[in-house]
Amino acid sequence: MLYFIPTPIWNKDDITLRAIKLMQSLEFFICEDTRTTMKLMKMYEIPYKDKTFFSLTSFTSDHQLARYVDILKASDIGLVSEAGTPGLSDPGKSMIKLCHQYQIPYTILPGANALIPAVVAAGFDTSEFTYLGFLPTKKGRQTKIQEILQSEIPVFVYESVHRIEKLLKELQLAGFVGQIAIAREVSKMFEQHFTWTVEEAVDLITSKKLPIKGEFVVGIKK
Repeated sequence: MLYFIPTPIWNKDDITLRAIKLMQSLEFFICEDTRTTMKLMKMYEIPYKDKTFFSLTSFTSDHQLARYVDILKASDIGLVSEAGTPGLSDPGKSMIKLCHQYQIPYTILPGANALIPAVVAAGFDTSEFTYLGFLPTKKGRQTKIQEILQSEIPVFVYESVHRIEKLLKELQLAGFVGQIAIAREVSKMFEQHFTWTVEEAVDLITSKKLPIKGEFVVGIKK
């Protein structure tokens, strides 16, 4: 069995008892960053020196993934991302495909992520929404933006601190009329939630009234 184990995105209390119990009991772990997982276990006073850690990154090839098949069929393994829920905009998604390909059982634990708090906090109806993950940085970016502009339901994306201002200005230049919900630093000390027009959002960022720091989830509703 492969266990997808969510970990805190910042606040160390945002972890479930089930996740802690699994980290205590499992011997094998596949990690986006093995060092981060070890630090996490140390934080929760979980002995880790007798455990085995394997690495999984966005650069891990299908051939390299295949080496995990035998151990997945023979043992229970925990999959841990850098932070949040594995498989949600991180390399963990490749493990789902592997499990389907080789008929390996898996289960997804509920837990921390930035998307759901941002959806709930948005100042508009989110009974239906589309999630696009991180937008492309170059090729395909404008295609995705057009997809957002044409959507009849709210669209949520992750955006980095380096491109949040660019995204808002791209929407403004495209003539977007609607609401923008911005969630910044979810679960962290300086967490903020705002819902504005795109003009208000651009003005607040360019005037530095909204700090361009940390991680952002952006909801877009026309």
